[in-house]
Amino acid sequence: FVTGAGRGLGRGFVEYLLDLDVLVFAGVRDSLKEDFKKHDNLRIVPLDVSSNQSIAEAVETIAGEVDHLTYLVNNAGLNKDTATNGHKEIVCDLAKLDRDTLLKMFDVNAISPMIVLSECLPLLKGKESFVINISSNRAFFRDQNDNGNYGYRASKAALNMMTLCSLFDLPKNVKTFAVHPGSVKTDMNPDGDTLPYEQADKIMAIVRNWKDEYNGKFLRENGTL
Repeated sequence: FVTGAGRGLGRGFVEYLLDLDVLVFAGVRDSLKEDFKKHDNLRIVPLDVSSNQSIAEAVETIAGEVDHLTYLVNNAGLNKDTATNGHKEIVCDLAKLDRDTLLKMFDVNAISPMIVLSECLPLLKGKESFVINISSNRAFFRDQNDNGNYGYRASKAALNMMTLCSLFDLPKNVKTFAVHPGSVKTDMNPDGDTLPYEQADKIMAIVRNWKDEYNGKFLRENGTL
């Protein structure tokens, strides 16, 4: 189950997982392109991660087809541009911060992944499962940035902490980590270095080469702590 699957890294995950010949549930707010709709292993699931009802309905749809999820990829998110319609100063400039927009970023980037995870718990029991929370190096305290980027950095730091907190409640068969996806070339980051499919492969390599020390941690896309 991949959230935010309509474009960018989410779409890259969908492409990668389909190549593994597994059933993929793509959570999208808007429809995917026609070339995706024809794949036999793809199920498109309407999903607004800011809505409890939408999340519950999406998981109910998934549960109607499968009794277990192997991978949950919490990818849906907002950055300083997509959250502000281009007025990034309201989440980046201390003198112009907008409370509602900051709260919206925390809701989508940190709280929503945990609500999705909570709803998916009945599908994460009995077999080994992995919860992958897409975070950012911007949440790292020693990261250098050209502006405060308050909303994005702080909401992703909150996601990292919630990932750690989830270890207290997840079944032992479920492994989880937050991960910096690297410099991915997407609509939100047109200057990125690598394609979404390639970065999805790198992140999935963490799962393939899993170590117990990764559980609950924030990792780089190459698996380093």
